[in-house]
Amino acid sequence: MHCFEYFRCGHCKNLAPEYEKAASILSKHDPPVILAKVDANEEANKYLANEYEVRGYPTLRILRNGGKNVQEYKGPREADGIVEYLKKQSGPASAELKSAEDASNLIDGKKIVVVGVFPKFSGEEFESYMALAEKLRSDYEFGHTLDAKHLPRGESSVTGPVVRLFKPFDELFVDFKDFNVEALEKFVAESSMPLVTLFNKDPSNHPFVIKFYNSPNAKAMLFANLSVEGIDSLTSKYREVAEQYKGQGIGFLLGDLEASQAAFQ
Repeated sequence: MHCFEYFRCGHCKNLAPEYEKAASILSKHDPPVILAKVDANEEANKYLANEYEVRGYPTLRILRNGGKNVQEYKGPREADGIVEYLKKQSGPASAELKSAEDASNLIDGKKIVVVGVFPKFSGEEFESYMALAEKLRSDYEFGHTLDAKHLPRGESSVTGPVVRLFKPFDELFVDFKDFNVEALEKFVAESSMPLVTLFNKDPSNHPFVIKFYNSPNAKAMLFANLSVEGIDSLTSKYREVAEQYKGQGIGFLLGDLEASQAAFQ
């Protein structure tokens, strides 16, 4: 992993000791995971900053296959978190699920997990799925299995090939059978967003709020005091509208006035 930094940057100074501690630990990992630093303000390094689209400091990029595959680092910024995140990133893009225990360890009901069910781990569909997992591995966790009975939700008799996305909201899982990589990527992006994104003080909702604002879709936003009497009737009607426009390129957000003040700044 490369950390692009600027010596006068306060965030870079805060990250430095954690990054160096993580680098020391990961250098002993099997196989070693190399953490490097680049002073992006140095004239000799500016071409690298441009190549890796550095827009602020620090910027962290994960490089694989000799730098041919570049992904944004989206993990923690403290040493232990960096180590755990990069250990996962250094392994296979998708984990084989051989038992219900394997599946429950991966699918914990708190995050987006994508699982491919296949009659065999070969063929065009499987290759497309693994290409998707490699491309999106820094954003989601992936698994694959020969037996849908191991999975906690969904039709257990399906033999595949099918992609099943598990999520901690709305319908909890959704299946997809088009194995074109672009279609798979679109399916994952759309299915991993709540029908109505909730902007409140719960930190588990914050990643979805960020995705909402970064999405190219048109946006509908309702901000209200969510603790007042009678608010359930309004939010229920708002959700009905969101359901009517599902899949039509419009994102819906419901914000608690107190928690979402930053949205107005």
